Amino acid sequence: MATRKTPETLTAVERAAALVRQGAQLPALSVTPNKPPPTARADARNAAYNALVSANLNQVARPSRPAVPTPSLDPKADPDDSFSMLPINELEAYGHNPRTGKNPRYDDLKASIIADGITNPITVTRPHHEAKFHPYGGGNTRLAIAKELYEAGDNRFSHLKVIVKAWPGHANVISAHLAENENRGEISFWERAQGVADFKAQFEAEHGSVLSTGELARELKSHGINFGVKVIQNFAFAVEHLKPLGQWLMAKEVNEIIRPGLAGAMTVATYFGVRNTADLFEPVLLKHRDQLLAGMAAGSGPKDTADAETKPVELDAAELVTDLHQALATAVGVSPEVVPLMISAVESNSRITADELRAIQIRKPTAAVTDEGASAHAPAPAPQQRALAGMLAGVPRAPAPASAPTASPAAAGQGFTAAPIQSPAPAGAPAPVQQPPVQPITAGTKRNPRLPDQVREGDPTAHVLSLVLDISDLVVLHDCILHIPEMPFGYLMDLPASLENVGDKTLPYPQLRAAAWKFLASLSGQVDPQWFSFAEPEQSRWASAAVQGPDVFRQTYSGSLRAFTSETGDPAMLLAEVYLMFNQPELGYLTVQLLRAMEQLRLDHPERFVRTVTPDPDLPD
Repeated sequence: MATRKTPETLTAVERAAALVRQGAQLPALSVTPNKPPPTARADARNAAYNALVSANLNQVARPSRPAVPTPSLDPKADPDDSFSMLPINELEAYGHNPRTGKNPRYDDLKASIIADGITNPITVTRPHHEAKFHPYGGGNTRLAIAKELYEAGDNRFSHLKVIVKAWPGHANVISAHLAENENRGEISFWERAQGVADFKAQFEAEHGSVLSTGELARELKSHGINFGVKVIQNFAFAVEHLKPLGQWLMAKEVNEIIRPGLAGAMTVATYFGVRNTADLFEPVLLKHRDQLLAGMAAGSGPKDTADAETKPVELDAAELVTDLHQALATAVGVSPEVVPLMISAVESNSRITADELRAIQIRKPTAAVTDEGASAHAPAPAPQQRALAGMLAGVPRAPAPASAPTASPAAAGQGFTAAPIQSPAPAGAPAPVQQPPVQPITAGTKRNPRLPDQVREGDPTAHVLSLVLDISDLVVLHDCILHIPEMPFGYLMDLPASLENVGDKTLPYPQLRAAAWKFLASLSGQVDPQWFSFAEPEQSRWASAAVQGPDVFRQTYSGSLRAFTSETGDPAMLLAEVYLMFNQPELGYLTVQLLRAMEQLRLDHPERFVRTVTPDPDLPD
């Protein structure tokens, strides 16, 4: 059956023949354009145009100005954001890629690409038309897998479909790779540090300017990379001084341990004429690098069992800093334990001299005295934890007899004895109850043999109390320290009977003693009534004066410390006294350590800083 053709499917000749068969009259053909009749306005316009053309034809031809090419347009430049199919051999990895190690997801990505191919096209760029293309902002792992599979005989990857970007400069490409890796979280501290350093170098070369740390942070942020100034400083320090250990560096260890320890040691070294600190400290870095490489080689060997897990090789940051300080101590002829105090002294006083640094010494605890009078040396305490030699056991208390251990190591060396605290009791109050002092634990029975029985090794305040006593050893405050476990940090500073004297001995620096007392009192929490009320007024001059009102407290406080109070009666501390505290090298160092220990206690035991309120049964709910 023939297919019926509709008029829309007939050609023009066929339609004309059909019309003839049907007897229709065809229109006459005309070669004249079908245009509207001329008008007077149209004739005038055409006449004017013809006159202009004739006038131009009669003129002599003038040489035209040669076209000047736009310098920003390169005819050989790659079109931006264009698709292309490139041979695999025309692609290569980016030489400035911040990630230098193998992608931890390499095997998973390879399995996916074998199954489905590269479903997400790689964006590529190149600096000029003669160079090969390389990934822009990620894609190095996909390219490496494609090359590996092509070399293995998989012809699917002989050509790759890519997105071509116009060349933006190395700085922009590096920042694109940094941002991509940062978003994926697949980049180490060292790779970030190297990437930021490379970005800075390329940016400065391309723009002819030098970036400060703040400007570098802002420039990175404009590229979508948000690193703080402190983080960028840690990156720069690691790249400049810690390159042998780069792959093992961790951000927290560099920030909190390695950089403070090494930077401080480098500064101290310059005070002793050591200008090339790299020669002094690099052997230590190389030693630790060799140890880490040996550990990695041992871990990659054959295992005894098939399911044996390989423990990752990690850098011991504390040991590294200890070895660095040992190298400095050996070079300048001091004890390694003094180096942290030297660092603190230089940070506190940049005008300190080398002789003053050499004069800094560590105060060693003296030997304990047994009941028989023989001297028994206590074993060395654990790091950052000394025996609480002078801490009284609790409240109430009484002066120690002559045969008892002295209140503190420093005071013991000077022949000081603890003086009784005579608290002014209110009128009509009962006489203070005197109790015998708690005897120290027998040597050898505990880790800290002179630690009072009420302050055990597991007590969370033990570290804080030991640092308080270290400060007391320097300025002689053992006659003022009350051990009150219910206080936030376990102690209260009682008002001294005298600033100039402890017992029958005269103290050389009463101003420093007063400043240290005020500082420790302000940290203890005793200015808050909810805390000092744990001290019994009968055994504490501070508590006794405080409960009698602002006027009595102001008079007692001013008389004891030659100090002043605010209008409300609260005690005050002068800025000059704070400076006096931190201007002493050993005292400033111990004060900083005390603040750190207190903050750690606050984080570990927040319950100590919330007083439990016991409801009064006589009051309604």
